Amino acid sequence: GIGIRDLKRIAEHIGVDEACAGFIAELCYLGGLLVIDPDDQILPTSAFDLWLTKDPEERWYSLAVLWLESSRVAGLIGKSSDKNIAPLGPELDRAGVGLIKQTTLKVLLENEEITPEITSLQSIVKWFNPQRANNDFIEWNIREAEWLGITGQGALSTYGKNLISSAEVLGIEAALPKPVDHILIQADNSAVAPGPLTPELAAEMGTLADIESRGGATVYRFSEASIRRGLDHGKTGDQIKTFLTKISKTPMPQPLDYLIADIAKRHGRLRVGQAHSYIRCEDEAIVQQILHDKKCEHLRLRKIAPTVLVSEFELTEVISELREFGYLPAAENAGGVLLSQPNLRRAKSRPKPPRIISDFTAPKEAVVLSAVKAVKTGDRSRKVEPIVPGTSANETLSLLNQYIEEQSSLMIAYADTNGGVTNRIIQPVSISLGTLTARDHVTGELTQFRIPRITGVAPAPAE
Repeated sequence: GIGIRDLKRIAEHIGVDEACAGFIAELCYLGGLLVIDPDDQILPTSAFDLWLTKDPEERWYSLAVLWLESSRVAGLIGKSSDKNIAPLGPELDRAGVGLIKQTTLKVLLENEEITPEITSLQSIVKWFNPQRANNDFIEWNIREAEWLGITGQGALSTYGKNLISSAEVLGIEAALPKPVDHILIQADNSAVAPGPLTPELAAEMGTLADIESRGGATVYRFSEASIRRGLDHGKTGDQIKTFLTKISKTPMPQPLDYLIADIAKRHGRLRVGQAHSYIRCEDEAIVQQILHDKKCEHLRLRKIAPTVLVSEFELTEVISELREFGYLPAAENAGGVLLSQPNLRRAKSRPKPPRIISDFTAPKEAVVLSAVKAVKTGDRSRKVEPIVPGTSANETLSLLNQYIEEQSSLMIAYADTNGGVTNRIIQPVSISLGTLTARDHVTGELTQFRIPRITGVAPAPAE
């Protein structure tokens, strides 16, 4: 989940308290807008980019419906007496919470002419759900509904009524100001957006400047750090100037022009890279031999000194490959001490993913079709010969490029970290830095495959 310090930073960045920040994180996680990757990093997904392209009413509706059906209780974050419960953790699931939310909103809808006190509302909801209702849960539900805009000051909003009554038009579009496509750059290296910016413009401004204040108008502040951030995203100083000049209704002040030019001039002089392993040898001839050895091309070796090569692959993989090609490398630690003891590898324990508990509902048609497709794909995998013919590194790369050009599916034999080989039916998309990006036919998602682990390539079996 999200740690306490990170939650505080998120809350400060978006201008809300920690409870609201945790609720937002939970809502985004439920909506598939962010995910916890295998390295325990919390990252936005491609679904988030698609979500941004939708109109505000559709975006709000998708999150509001998720909240109504969710069994997650964001109010529990940090409330445990034993330990702090973190957002996105598995401890937030509670059975029957969705039913409590629906009952609470139903009571408000039936009494829309009044704003009931929280104690009165708790009593009514508990009368309808005596075994499941909890006073804290009801209070947290009301608070979260207000954060979402379903309620306001304890009463249902117009959007909340339309949501509960399944109206075709919720009325959010008409209530929101129209997006603007320009800013007003000020002489003090700030810029004012006189309304909500378009998604594309807001993303660009979020890269080049920091938000200083929000409201009817948003104030951005340009600084050395923000301009450097824009340069880190691949822009040049001239591109930044051109972009700001194009979208600003006011001329660019000279101090900002000088700031951009100065940062762009100094940016990138010092380079920092990453290498998973290195090869060093006092004999430069051996280093040159390994560097130009065709069999070692897939290790993507790069020379950074006359006697040092670096690789993107892990130490164990590099040593194994070099030994297979007839070299006799030995492992050493970061201090240059030879490792003579066996390296006992242990898996890092990871928390189980959160469970979603809710009242039973019939699966949607899209879910059923996806499940049927997965079953059929599995059947296709079992019908073919379980051993895909082995291919050399050059043959594998050539065949992958061929299938990418033809935009056709194929089957690969893929080795995992434990040496087990499985057959995968995929639709290749692109190759970059020794990694194949392809769409897995079973999951339907884009997946990355390390090319050195592909032991064979064959045409995909017929439907």
